[in-house]
Amino acid sequence: MAYPGDKGKVIINAAEPVRNWQKCAGPDDCAGNPNWNQIYYADVRGLVEFHPDSNFAIRQVFQNGELLNRSRYPDTGWSYPTGIPDSRTEFSDSSLSKPAGYFNGSVCHIKTEVWQINHIDIADYSGDTITLSESPRYDISTRFGYYITNIVGEINEEGEWAYDPASKRLFIWPEDEEPEDIEITYRKFCLRTYAGVSSNEVRGLALHNAYAYGIWVCRASDVRIEDNTVEHSYEHGIYVDGWGGRCDNNQIINNTIRHACCYGIVVDGDSHNNNVQGNYVYGIGSEDFAGDLMNGRGEGIIVGGPSARVFNNRIDCTGHTGLYLSGGARGREVSCNYITNSCLSLSDSGGIYAAGFADGPEEDWIHHNICEDIIGCLSMDRQYDVGSPPTIETHSGDAPGLYIDEEGNHRILEHNTVINSHMTGMHFHWAPGNVVRHNTFYANRDYQVFLSGKDEARKILENEDFSGNIMFATDAQQKTFFLAINYDNVHFGQSDNNYFYNPHNSRHILVSRYDAGEGRTVHEDLTLDGWRALSGYDANSMEFSYLDQFDDITIDPEKTSRIIYNTSLDVITIDLEPDKYCDVQGNKIYGSVTLQPFESKILISSDFETPDLLIEADLNKNLKVR
Repeated sequence: MAYPGDKGKVIINAAEPVRNWQKCAGPDDCAGNPNWNQIYYADVRGLVEFHPDSNFAIRQVFQNGELLNRSRYPDTGWSYPTGIPDSRTEFSDSSLSKPAGYFNGSVCHIKTEVWQINHIDIADYSGDTITLSESPRYDISTRFGYYITNIVGEINEEGEWAYDPASKRLFIWPEDEEPEDIEITYRKFCLRTYAGVSSNEVRGLALHNAYAYGIWVCRASDVRIEDNTVEHSYEHGIYVDGWGGRCDNNQIINNTIRHACCYGIVVDGDSHNNNVQGNYVYGIGSEDFAGDLMNGRGEGIIVGGPSARVFNNRIDCTGHTGLYLSGGARGREVSCNYITNSCLSLSDSGGIYAAGFADGPEEDWIHHNICEDIIGCLSMDRQYDVGSPPTIETHSGDAPGLYIDEEGNHRILEHNTVINSHMTGMHFHWAPGNVVRHNTFYANRDYQVFLSGKDEARKILENEDFSGNIMFATDAQQKTFFLAINYDNVHFGQSDNNYFYNPHNSRHILVSRYDAGEGRTVHEDLTLDGWRALSGYDANSMEFSYLDQFDDITIDPEKTSRIIYNTSLDVITIDLEPDKYCDVQGNKIYGSVTLQPFESKILISSDFETPDLLIEADLNKNLKVR
């Protein structure tokens, strides 16, 4: 642990200094680069060849402790394959006109699905054809784009670098003109345990620049990892690894993980009863919309093991998922987490993601979480490419706040809040047998709730319990509820006592189903009454017109609203100043509002007489003038 008062000052640095730099004497020294007079190189053969990992390659370079950028082609954006000689390892691009071998040894970052970018060394480049050293997870296609990093000939600005695996040289255009204080990510971990270790604490340290793990809890139990800072780990910030042994009852508490390239915190599926609490996880894989993913997928926290507790973590800016529950339901509790800006580089995931069938009694309890600004990035995809740089307005979507994916069952979702997802607040994708109660979905761009079912075992919507939820649309185009099924029966379990509120459009429920009688898929925009008639559900549910019955409340003609929420574990009071509101039940709200931890409340702009005004009016009525 750090000496008292020195928390964060005690640094374990897994990087290795690089010295003995030489300045390029001409373009032939650096693959013909026209900027040769700014570029230096160092022979790193000794470091690379003596590394314990025979596949080691330099992937992170630092100067004065700051991460530098790899050289890149194209310099910004991406390109698309124009031909696919072999969908597993080879593609061509007619826009390429570099000399043969120019990209050999560089890294191709190739997208193969909306949720997948692979990072693969280039084995050969000739003509306009690139051959990869291994296959990506999915087939290469002309639909998705690619970019290349780590090219010596493409170093074109201060702070860029590239590693040539053939010559075992590192090239850099250093900052401030001199190659001083240069380091590379080198050692596998900053700190690890070995099998059978137990009852240890790691506290108050700063762990920097590991190649694989900032902290690796390997087959160890009852270990407490607390108040540490892990930065720039190329793979995992903190990894709880139970494969092949026990890794149980560990406490991962109040740590800060920043700029891990692949995963922030991982608790694997063989690790039992672990507690992940109070951690701050930031910038995993990416911290900017459409930012480059340089390794892996960019997941904030992944928990696979049974009986885990994931409590009160702050997750912000991830390339893909904010919080990922791996495998079927396993008796885990996920609560009081605040998750923002997920899916900045990929899509088809969400703020909180879970999937997988559980055939036992175990359930996952997901409650009192707040997800906000879940983005979803659709760049590097011809279907969404408008020919200009990607923006949130043109390239976002396909990322729910709460996402239960294929065959995901035995999840209980209660008292969660999702705000401003760029797709839907909650999505069940072929996920039967779940409980959804007392959640709030507000101002999510397309739908507040989206349930989709497929007419197959474990994918048909059934045994769902959907009650007490608030679905509040803030735009006429937003739907409160969307049911999409490839069969005719719209019944999915039970649904009642919900609030389907769209102040701007009475037809706010969308149903897409296969009508067996007509032999085609039909799409229906329904009112709440129309949904009741079709389904028989929601007899006691309400829509926005419910508020018209309160004669002593006047709703703002613009039907404006706002949401307030508490992302802390303290009870807070919010001053509303002179403004007056009502909530979805028609309760008058003014003065101030007290919110419990991770509670939210929708406020609808209104006018009414407050008790103080009523007393004053009564006094005036009884005033006698002499």
